[in-house]
Amino acid sequence: MKALQRYDDYLICSHTNPDADSIGAMLAMYGYLKQLGKHAEMAVTDPVPDLPLPNIGQMGPVSARKYDHVIVLDCEPKRTGAIHPIIEKAIVTFNVDHHKDNPGTCTYNYIDTEQAATCMILYRLFKNAGADFNLELAQPLYAGIVGDTGGFRHANTTTEVFLAAADLTAQGAVPHLTAEAIFATKPLQLIRFLGYALTRIETRHDNRLVWLALSDQDFKRFNVDPSHCDQFIDYVRMVAGSEIVILFREIAPDVVRIGFRSRGLNIHQLAIKFGGGGHLMAAGAQVDSPLADTVEQVVAAASKLLEGDQP
Repeated sequence: MKALQRYDDYLICSHTNPDADSIGAMLAMYGYLKQLGKHAEMAVTDPVPDLPLPNIGQMGPVSARKYDHVIVLDCEPKRTGAIHPIIEKAIVTFNVDHHKDNPGTCTYNYIDTEQAATCMILYRLFKNAGADFNLELAQPLYAGIVGDTGGFRHANTTTEVFLAAADLTAQGAVPHLTAEAIFATKPLQLIRFLGYALTRIETRHDNRLVWLALSDQDFKRFNVDPSHCDQFIDYVRMVAGSEIVILFREIAPDVVRIGFRSRGLNIHQLAIKFGGGGHLMAAGAQVDSPLADTVEQVVAAASKLLEGDQP
């Protein structure tokens, strides 16, 4: 954290299709740099979810100017999409992440794959640095932890996670508003689309393998943004007996985002096979191929993994 005090101007960024952890990490870092008297900008390449978080309105498209100092949060630089060329031109780069496949290519890297969320890492770093845990830090950090633990339901929910959440709540984070915004507030059109989507669930191996494939035409028919449907995988995962769960979203013609979840199997290797990455039991990938072909190939690989073979 001492290295952050050496410079006065920063770009803060994260991965495409930002989730609660990446957004929370960016906002918390922005708040911390303000405490240090630094200038910082937060850049995103996709729409930001409507979350009740301080400074979220400061997030926007990256400007055309040159940035000498860049902070990459919750991913490796290559996953930042259109921001990646800017990172490559920076003089000094910082990277804080908890994903298993991050190679640590920045000037300064803090990668802890044992942590439930990047916001957990920042919580510990800010604590050690003596930061003032005001609302600008507490609320986004809490939101990131809640998001990446699935509301404290996933296997990455530890005693340390609960202690951090309790401390952040004591510092001003509002649990019920955070949970409602992330999990319980959706537009009516999205709820109707969810009803349609759930009729499309398919299974194999006595429901041990479950998947849902949504096409570009599906999203257009219901006038729904594919980026708003990442939580659909949680509904698919509810199928009793499921061991591997997959969500396919065709975000543009022949461009498919894939989400993987498991209850114990290492599906990180499955994501790697298709150019992605993530965690042992929660991972993702994006491929440029027709939806039907992608589903066929990924389901075949997942079947092999269930049968004990290499995907």
